[in-house]
Amino acid sequence: MNQIKKLEQAAQAQIRQEATTLHGRIVLCGLLVVFCYSVFWLGVLLLRSVHGSSSGFLQVAALVLALQLLWNQRQRLKQISVPSEDRLLGHLLILSGVVLLPVCLIATWSEPFTRSLIAAIVCVWILAGIACSRWGASFFSTYPLCIFLLCIGLLPKPAEISRGIWQALTPPEFLERFMTWSGSVALHAIGQPAIAEGIYISLPNGAVKVGWGCNGFDMAATMAVASFVLGLFLKQSRPKIIFLMIVGVVLALVSNIPRIVLVSIAAVYWGEYWFNFWHDSWGSQIFVSVIFTIYYYVVMGLIKRRPQKQPS
Repeated sequence: MNQIKKLEQAAQAQIRQEATTLHGRIVLCGLLVVFCYSVFWLGVLLLRSVHGSSSGFLQVAALVLALQLLWNQRQRLKQISVPSEDRLLGHLLILSGVVLLPVCLIATWSEPFTRSLIAAIVCVWILAGIACSRWGASFFSTYPLCIFLLCIGLLPKPAEISRGIWQALTPPEFLERFMTWSGSVALHAIGQPAIAEGIYISLPNGAVKVGWGCNGFDMAATMAVASFVLGLFLKQSRPKIIFLMIVGVVLALVSNIPRIVLVSIAAVYWGEYWFNFWHDSWGSQIFVSVIFTIYYYVVMGLIKRRPQKQPS
């Protein structure tokens, strides 16, 4: 409790000190708007987690790691001399973002996801202005990792963005067709006469469609981000982090095959209740828990095989 009180007193003293200058008041205004958006955004992430999404925890972890990196560099950042033109540019970014963010959140001319994406970009815009006015434009070339982690944490539905990139670079339904074929092979292996027809798995009693949500891409993207954040947290070398990301992606795609098998059998033989159970949030959470448990032991085994290295 004493430590918390000391932090509160230090924060209050810092706020009072910042409020004495025009620069400090502009920065506090930007931080207040970002804080309000962050509270709203954390509520959205919590709601998605309740409905089976696993990306919310990773986004929060990315934000925490970015803040930790900044905190570790606080003494070095205090010594930076900011040119007047950088400070002016930062002020312009902050004030323009403060005006734009409420407009983006209440706008009715776009879809909810588009509004959230624009609001997140404006939020990053404000933070960029704060960094530019506080530490100069050179901050962005000196700490690109911190900026990248903040963007991951604040972007709405990063899987949707990565989905658009994937679909632009690959043939139509490429991963869905591969997962359909893999699922039919696995069903044959357990004695079920399944046939893969495009994105449909046909069984004697019915057929199941393997759509985008069942192709394993979202989980693979989540595991890639989780591996990246975990590698940074454990201070692994860049090659080791890349290797952990590859392991996470492969594990997610391979483990998606038994999920397709189970959902197909549930849909055809067990009825609508069990299909919805395994296809929706509860079944997804069970699979996510199993995957992360397996991944944890695999990663810990890989990391303990060699001495840890500092990132270059």
